[in-house]
Amino acid sequence: MRSIRVVIVLIILVFTLSPAVFAQLSPDLASPNIVINLPSKTLELYSNTNLIKVYPIAIGKPSTPSPLGNFKIINKEVNPSWIHPQSGNVVISGPDNPLGYRWMEFYPLYGIHGTNAPWTIGSAVSNGCIRMQEENVEELFEVVPYGTPVQITYDRVKVRTDGNGELSIGIYPDIYGGHELSLNEVKTKLMSYGVGDFLRDNELIEIMNAGTGHQTVFARFHKIRVNRKTLSDRAVTYKDALYVPVRPVAIALGINIIWDDQNGMVRCNKQTVPGRLINNQLFVTGENARVLFGGQQTWIPEENVYDVDAVTVSINSRVVTSDVHMLDGILAVPMIPLADAIDQKVIRHLDGDYWLQGRKVPVSLIADIPYIQITKIYDVFQAYVYWNQEARSIELTYPFR
Repeated sequence: MRSIRVVIVLIILVFTLSPAVFAQLSPDLASPNIVINLPSKTLELYSNTNLIKVYPIAIGKPSTPSPLGNFKIINKEVNPSWIHPQSGNVVISGPDNPLGYRWMEFYPLYGIHGTNAPWTIGSAVSNGCIRMQEENVEELFEVVPYGTPVQITYDRVKVRTDGNGELSIGIYPDIYGGHELSLNEVKTKLMSYGVGDFLRDNELIEIMNAGTGHQTVFARFHKIRVNRKTLSDRAVTYKDALYVPVRPVAIALGINIIWDDQNGMVRCNKQTVPGRLINNQLFVTGENARVLFGGQQTWIPEENVYDVDAVTVSINSRVVTSDVHMLDGILAVPMIPLADAIDQKVIRHLDGDYWLQGRKVPVSLIADIPYIQITKIYDVFQAYVYWNQEARSIELTYPFR
């Protein structure tokens, strides 16, 4: 028997993002939760913290606003009936029923449901409930079980990351009044995503004044993989420039970096490049990351991954460099840093050859830098060489006296 209830109507639209993000929803969605934001008129469906899908919404009118706070789905019903709040007339399920064909109650008399008036989607016209387009509410109904958390917020500034890593910001109208938006509030939102210093104050003020009422993509996050291990930190593309976080990559490679805050420069393995502090995290551009860390650094667009494959070179457990190349199928390392690390003086003759203790050093030049193959290191420097395939490292042992 279908229950009869007085309901309050609120509207939800489908907000279209990329097809890659909005694939067909799985009925076995892990830990689903719902976030409804009133100024942006959107319902966001999450799996844990991962955004799965966004439906633009319309909310309760100012005289009967939608409730704010944390709720949960307490009842679900297919083909609900409706009682007219003034006349008391009962409307059974069908085309004349304003609830549509699905009802998900999150608070007594407040629910998420369908509608027989799809043209009202996107407006603040209801008495407080949540309306959705019928096909969307039926889709949502299948993946949100009893107890699903429902958070209703009033955020005039909305920062969002989608499944492709695209980061967007939206400034939305003060529908209920009394919530003036400050620059600090916008900056705080961006700070929580680790990008507070990418957009300058004048850019933020311009966005605030425009009040576009929709999400504007301004950056994109990328996964970072160092020697086949994915890091928790992410690279960021902003204004067509890739920024790589320095310290996480350096730690993963087992090398030290020095930050010259006064001059804004980063030093690693005798390489110095400009750096930039963003939310107290040190970044360099992708181009400078190649200079700083060496190795093979590749952008893999189909995986949205910045891949760093860098072999470290250490002497007696102290990392000397990660600048390693292949020469005739054999790993080769820069000869001068190696000689300096073991206190051996190499002399360069006028003809360009390098000599050590009366013997010519067999090197090959790469961008005018002399490299020595690891198979020749012992003959020249009497340092034992071990290639650690798993650790991606060349480990040298030298008998310092």
